[in-house]
Amino acid sequence: MTDTRFVISSVRPSVVAVALASALLLSCNSSSDNQPAGITVADQQPRYHFRLDDSIQINLADEFSATVGALSDSASANTALVYTMESPLPSDVTLDAFSGQITGTADTLNPTSVYRVIVSRASDASAVAELSFRFGIHPALPSTLTELDDRFSTEVVQPDAALPVRMALAPDGRLFFAELQSGNIRIIDPDGQLLEAPFATLNIVSGDEKGLLGLAIDPEFAVNGFVYAYATVPTDTGNRAQIVRFTAVENSAVASTVIVDNLPVADLHNGGELVFDATGHLFLGRGDIDDPDTAQDEGGLSGRVLRYTRDGTVPDDNPFPGSPEWSRGLRNTFAMTVHPTTGDLFGADAGPANDDKLNYLLPGKNFVWGMEEEPQGSGIGFTINVWDEVITPTGLFFHSGAGGMAEFENQLFLASYNDADVRRVVLAGDRYTDYIREIEFASLDEALPNNKPLHIIEGLNGSIYMSTFDAIYRFFPH
Repeated sequence: MTDTRFVISSVRPSVVAVALASALLLSCNSSSDNQPAGITVADQQPRYHFRLDDSIQINLADEFSATVGALSDSASANTALVYTMESPLPSDVTLDAFSGQITGTADTLNPTSVYRVIVSRASDASAVAELSFRFGIHPALPSTLTELDDRFSTEVVQPDAALPVRMALAPDGRLFFAELQSGNIRIIDPDGQLLEAPFATLNIVSGDEKGLLGLAIDPEFAVNGFVYAYATVPTDTGNRAQIVRFTAVENSAVASTVIVDNLPVADLHNGGELVFDATGHLFLGRGDIDDPDTAQDEGGLSGRVLRYTRDGTVPDDNPFPGSPEWSRGLRNTFAMTVHPTTGDLFGADAGPANDDKLNYLLPGKNFVWGMEEEPQGSGIGFTINVWDEVITPTGLFFHSGAGGMAEFENQLFLASYNDADVRRVVLAGDRYTDYIREIEFASLDEALPNNKPLHIIEGLNGSIYMSTFDAIYRFFPH
């Protein structure tokens, strides 16, 4: 079970694929790594992760084919190779000494550990090679999941959540989440316990694509305690949208301030994502309020990404003086993220049909939604990828590579509502704008009506939080 994940989209012809380096073989002498003279050590440590009740089949001769092949060539034709474990495998898992086959059933939990195998010549029992691999048996997936990257386990941290449409992680490990239709902002403490009292409750207008839509925590939360929410609210003269800033003291909001007001709303396409960059600027993804023309109206506030200070004022360096507009021509950007190294903004825009897009949201760019014709030129925004099939992206983040998952660093995790899955989008280039491929990370059971991903964020130590209509999950590396 070295890798059960599959590629969703293949490499695009315009991008040069990166070849995987083959495993190197090191011959060690008595002064290197404390290995006896003459032993070849395979500089390769494949990982095998199984879940309870899985059938286990590992072929060490195939996995270490370069090492084993070299040993076979150097041995006499009449001399077989013998495989011996340095430490025992879990119960009901055995190694065939002559074939290098490991077989059995994963019926006992076993944390991931490094196992070593000594390969010897049967004729004289002299050890000639050492092979090492990582092996673990982990809990089975909950019934709501059909697939998960085999390097991760999962727990359901909130099994009866009420439409947790957005999540945000505090530096101390508290998970804040917004309930779409109740107006409640709730907290799950670092021990995974849901606090009984909501952190705050907003008076909202809900239904269709309205409600408590966005949530963000200030980068300086540990100092200022600021939590931000984006919501559609009722007024005497009709509905509108606001950004509200709360001040947290322990687990309660002790003050609230409307920092952005009078944003137009409709039943559909109100956007909702709030994200901060490292400089403390707040971005809001706004839909076209179900009217494509609004995405191009001069001075409009819909069909755009808006950028504010943490106080709700317009930054002096916005692309258009006095305007919160950052970029325009967007249909409904419900998922955004900032790259942690480059500081660049990425957004996923929901198309009207089979044209959901991943956009590179530079300032002042126009992504042409609402235009009768699609023009060319330096003012047109750059789209990284257009999906051939409807995926409806609902969440994005760049993984840090923490938790021993260095191979995930700078990979973009994306939640697809339509496909009920989470995937890794592999990007390349100086600004990570070259699309390479997608690889499935997790898949949900689509037979369950509420089993659709609403949001994903990175947690502590490389873990990942995913919310659905009625639950919050935490995926964590072994």
